[in-house]
Amino acid sequence: LAAAAERHRSTADIVKAAFEIRSGQVADELDAIARLRLDPATPAAIWDHLLDVFVTQLARDVVARRGGLDGLQEAWKDWLESGAEAPFADPLARAPAALIAMLGSGLLAPAPVRAADLPQWVSLGASDPDPDAVVAQLLGMEPALPSTVAEWIDAASWWGQIRAAIASQAAPPSSANLAWEAWRRLDEGFVDWLRRSYGSTLQAASATPRAVHQIAPYLARRVEEGARIVLLVIDGLGFAQWQQLRNAAGIKVVQATGCFAMIPTLTTVSRQAIFAGALPIDFADTITTTAAEPRRWQSFWGEHGLASRDVSYTRTLGSDPSDVPTLVGRAIAVVVNAVDEMLHAAEVLGDRQVASGVDVWARAGFLQTLVEIATAGGYEVWVTSDHGNLPAVPGHVLREGLAVSDAAGTRVRLYANEVLRGQSASFGIAWDPPGYPRGTRCPLFAPGRSGFFGSGTRVSHGGLSIDEVIVPFAQVAV
Repeated sequence: LAAAAERHRSTADIVKAAFEIRSGQVADELDAIARLRLDPATPAAIWDHLLDVFVTQLARDVVARRGGLDGLQEAWKDWLESGAEAPFADPLARAPAALIAMLGSGLLAPAPVRAADLPQWVSLGASDPDPDAVVAQLLGMEPALPSTVAEWIDAASWWGQIRAAIASQAAPPSSANLAWEAWRRLDEGFVDWLRRSYGSTLQAASATPRAVHQIAPYLARRVEEGARIVLLVIDGLGFAQWQQLRNAAGIKVVQATGCFAMIPTLTTVSRQAIFAGALPIDFADTITTTAAEPRRWQSFWGEHGLASRDVSYTRTLGSDPSDVPTLVGRAIAVVVNAVDEMLHAAEVLGDRQVASGVDVWARAGFLQTLVEIATAGGYEVWVTSDHGNLPAVPGHVLREGLAVSDAAGTRVRLYANEVLRGQSASFGIAWDPPGYPRGTRCPLFAPGRSGFFGSGTRVSHGGLSIDEVIVPFAQVAV
């Protein structure tokens, strides 16, 4: 930027170079729009300088609306209804990657398909798509093995769409086996990458949260700029459920990305990190309980200059609108246990049972009502989760009695010391993740998709899968 300024280049040229924007082709320009809208750290002022960068009409319409996608949404709806007769049929058909990214994140909403002359990939943005067709299309777009945090977040969103489509059907589709084989390839690479790069990811400076312990500091910057915020932590919500929930609940995604949970992906570890704004190693004394969360949340905001009256923390099941808490203050936290309760009860049909429960819960109105009330009250509403979940398959059953300190662990078992863990290390992955207190509660992670149980179906968490570790982080409105 300094070099560009010294050469007296225009502001548009500098912005174009800084954000690596390629202009001239609709696919490139909509790809840039998608990247800017999917990054919560994108400065609002950038839109004032992009009219001199973009040349295609769809992109310029977004810029004229300062990032607003209403015009693009209308063009998408019109294309699905009118096909080749729609005014923007040709440019939309030439930008599948950008449109799929925005549809997958929720920035664009699905629409009814009535035209017959549309490309097959359009089914991914249909309001009532054929699940088999969705799975087939997405499997045809399997990403190369990611190497960066941003690429892994995109991959988690891609897989979440596939898993949601599979779970939406009464019986597993014919494509389910192919999908889980693609998951295996992706997840093996993810676990290898985690063990190399998780520590540096936790420590990396980023304008956007890349791990859940960075969410509170990020929101603190928003409050310093004058915002009032509601942080909604939906316990256990993974990308598969987020894909389904945001459509069924009738909420609008303003901006969206993902975050890495704390490992092990357990509520007492990862959810507490959200409210403490710190790594688990910094709250080792309360790592086995969630009781300290209100105190951690108050303490964090006290250190950032807020009075206790301006900070609140509420935990609720979130059954229906009657559970919506009163919103008072400038930094409000609401923990919702509904999805996690569904996970632990899904012992008959697994993922399909969870998907059915999430659909009914979304339509019951708690989430929509909370977002409506908060938005009307002038709050920014941010949604995230402490961990995701995985439909695990039976694995090795370890019968160790008091040797293990977490006997109920389905995807992770915690041992009193490394010696005890070592005796069972051949049955799992023995790893002390960065940021986690070492020496006590030593974790042994179940490999692959397996769990430490012998039969039945369980949708669980605690492990190292991409489903459990990468969770949504989005700003929503109505």
